[in-house]
Amino acid sequence: MKFEITHTFDADVETVLTAMYDPALHEFLTKEMTTINEIEQLEKNDEGSRVVRRVRYMPKPLIQKIGPKEIPPRWMEWVEESTLDRGAKTVTFQNRPTTQKIANLLVNQGTMQFRSKGAKTERVLKGELKVKVFLLGKIAEKFIYNQASRILEEEARALNKFIQSRSA
Repeated sequence: MKFEITHTFDADVETVLTAMYDPALHEFLTKEMTTINEIEQLEKNDEGSRVVRRVRYMPKPLIQKIGPKEIPPRWMEWVEESTLDRGAKTVTFQNRPTTQKIANLLVNQGTMQFRSKGAKTERVLKGELKVKVFLLGKIAEKFIYNQASRILEEEARALNKFIQSRSA
């Protein structure tokens, strides 16, 4: 499934991009968000106009069982692999599940475009979410999309709060 999600931040584009790649953000998000248990930066390579990073996310478990089968929390964990192009004001990303069995079934990738809207910034996230399971894949995509939307809404509110705390 294709998707598009838009958020608005109370700061200019450069401030938003700087905040998104601030080393202190992950700890702040972990404290502020109820949908995420852990965030860990695995790698970051800042080349000035381009930043490449890998960040591990462990969401709070939404389901513990499917029938009698236990769902380990690590099955929901993913690593964001992203590249920020400061000049183009875009981020390309792939979210890769850390469990190989899940990674073989799930594709989640896309772009974030940042646009100036006066004194504010609009972030437009466009992406693809694909679950490669016959028949049940579409149901799983909607379920995952709904949870991802909640996580992103909460992340946007927390990021806005982080930006305001830095400018106060």
